[in-house]
Amino acid sequence: MKVSLREMGMLRRVDVADNGKVDVGITFPCIGCPAFDLIKADIKNTVTAVDGVQSVRVRVDWSEKWRREDMDDSARERARSHGYQI
Repeated sequence: MKVSLREMGMLRRVDVADNGKVDVGITFPCIGCPAFDLIKADIKNTVTAVDGVQSVRVRVDWSEKWRREDMDDSARERARSHGYQI
């Protein structure tokens, strides 16, 4: 089951500068997320592979709290179908 960061409500912003520098802002549902480093590395690797991207910075914004309501209904339903109640 794949659910995107956008569907999870974790993607807050993507800023692309003319010089190919990309700044991605995300938030996490919890501070102790076991996938914290994996998600950040996956974002960096995926965005770096895009033509014209020179560098990628992933910033976690803890000031903007993740809420269940941020999640798409389709993502919530997929989680529910796998036994997760969000």
